[in-house]
Amino acid sequence: MTTRTQIKINTAPQLDIFSGTASSSDHKKQDESKRSANKTGKRRFVAPDPNAITLGNTNLKEHLELTGQKTPFTVASLLDEQDWSDFEQRYALEGRPPYSPRNMMGLILYGIMQGITSLRTLERLARVDLGCMWVTGGIFPDHAIIGRFINMHSESMTGAFFESLTRAVLKKTDSDGSCLAGDGTVIEAACSNYNLMKQEAAQQVHEAAQTQADNHPDCPESQKNLEMASSALEAVVERNAKRKKNGKSESAVVSPTEPEAVVQKMKRGRGYTTSYKPSVLANNKRVVLAQAVDPTNETTVVNPMLDQSMQITGKPVDEMLLDAGYFNDEVIATSLEHDISLLCPEGKEPGKPKESKKFQKGHFYYDETNDVYRCPAGKELTPIGKIKGSARTKEQKIYGNGPCEGCLLKDKCTSNKKGRRIKRYAMDDAKDALRQVMQHPKAKKSFSKRKAMVEPVFAYLRDVQGLNRFRRKGLEKVKLEFGLHLLAYNLSRAVKANIYAILWYNWLLWALFEKCHPFIEKMDSWERVPMKCHSTPSKAPHWV
Repeated sequence: MTTRTQIKINTAPQLDIFSGTASSSDHKKQDESKRSANKTGKRRFVAPDPNAITLGNTNLKEHLELTGQKTPFTVASLLDEQDWSDFEQRYALEGRPPYSPRNMMGLILYGIMQGITSLRTLERLARVDLGCMWVTGGIFPDHAIIGRFINMHSESMTGAFFESLTRAVLKKTDSDGSCLAGDGTVIEAACSNYNLMKQEAAQQVHEAAQTQADNHPDCPESQKNLEMASSALEAVVERNAKRKKNGKSESAVVSPTEPEAVVQKMKRGRGYTTSYKPSVLANNKRVVLAQAVDPTNETTVVNPMLDQSMQITGKPVDEMLLDAGYFNDEVIATSLEHDISLLCPEGKEPGKPKESKKFQKGHFYYDETNDVYRCPAGKELTPIGKIKGSARTKEQKIYGNGPCEGCLLKDKCTSNKKGRRIKRYAMDDAKDALRQVMQHPKAKKSFSKRKAMVEPVFAYLRDVQGLNRFRRKGLEKVKLEFGLHLLAYNLSRAVKANIYAILWYNWLLWALFEKCHPFIEKMDSWERVPMKCHSTPSKAPHWV
C-alpha cells in the first residue's frame, strides 16, 4: 500500500495587496461581526485610505506624482469637499458596511471622464487603473453594485449634488454665472428605428396586449407589455393632435420601447431618428451651471435652467447669449421677467432675419408712430383687422392693403392674390427692440463670445466622454444619464483650471528669471545666489 505525500500549506497571516493589513482565516469571523447589529448608532462605510496603496516599494501617490498625473488628485480633492450626508442617510444602521458613497461616486465620475459608461467596464476600471484607485481608495465593486448605487441616489445626483459640486468647480475656476451662453443639441435615444409605429399600428398592438393581459391576469410580463403599449398609444395620439393643430398632415410615429423619444433631425447630417434634446447654460470658463432635457423643445427649459443657475450662484444672471433658435416669445418673456440682458439674433448673423426664399416678418420695418409696416420695397402696409385671443390663438393685429400689384419684389414676398399680410402680436414690441439691440456693434461683439462659451461643451461630451447616444430608456433616466455626464464634464473643467494655474506659475517664474538674468551675469561669483540658475522655467531659482 502506497501513501501519498502530504503538503502542508502555510496559513500564517498574509498582507492584503491594497490595505497593507494582515489577512487570515479569521476573515469569516470578522465578516460575521460586521453583519451584527451596530451598537454605536452611526452608519459605517467601507472607505479605504488611498495613501496605504503601494506598488512594490513605491507609494501610489508618489508614483502618480512622478508620472505627472494631475486628474486623480483634483477629482479626489473636490469630492472630499462635498457633503455626503444626503447619500449616507439612505443606508441602514445595521448590517455589513457598504462602500462609501464618496468612493462610489468617484468611480462613476472618474470613469465617465475617461469615456467609460458601461457598468462592467467601470468594474474593470476600478481594478486596473491607478488613478481610479487613488480616487476610490482601491475599492472594486461589481457592476451590479454600481448600478444599484446609481438607481438609489439618482435624485441627489442631478439635484443637490450637482449644485454643490458646480459651486466647488466655480471656485476652482475662479468664475461666476453673471454671463451665460445657452445651447442645445440632439442625441439619439436607446431604441431602434425599425420598430417605429403609426397610430393605427399602435392601436392594434394595444388591443393585442389588452387581450393577453385579460387572458393571463396573473402574468407580470403581460401586464408589462400592456403598460408599454398604452404608453406608446397615448404618446402617438397626443403628437397627432399637436400636428393637426399646427396644420401638419403627416402622421406621427412612436417607438414602443421608448415612447417619450421623438423622431427628429440629427446633427452633423445624420438623418432622422428617435432622440432627445438636452440643453445647457455655460459661463465664460465653459462650466455648466444648468442643464435640462426635453424630448423636442429647447426653449421650454430656459426658465427652469435660469432658476437652477441662480440656485447655484445665489445671484441673478445679468446677460444671456442664445442662438437664433431661441428667438421666440417664451424666451424673450422669460428674460424680461428675470431682468436679464438678452442677446439673441433672429437669423444666423446678429440683427439679420432668418434666410428664406420669401421675405420674413423681420424684413419689414414697423413704424410705431404711424402704426404701419414698411416692406423691403418701401411701401406701407396699414391695419386691416383684429383677432381676439382665445385658447388656441393669440391676440393679433393684421396689416395689409399694400400696393403689391406690379411690385418688382412680389415674387420674393408673397403669392397671395390680395397682397402681403403681416400679423402683429403683443410680444412684437419686445422682438423689435431686440432686433435693434442686435444691430449695435457692442452687442455683436458680446454675442460673438457665445460660440466659444457653450458649443465646445457638446463637442467634449461627444468626442471625449462618448455621449453620442443615450444608454438608458425613459425621459427621467435620460435626465439622470445626462446629469452624470455633466458632473464629469465640470470636474474636467476643474482639472484644466488646475493645469492652467501650474503653467501660469511656471511661465511667471520663467519671465521673472529672464528679467533678472542680466543682473545675475554681472555678479562676481555664483556664491552669492542660493543655487545655480538655469534657463528653463522648472529650474528657475527658488528665491525668484
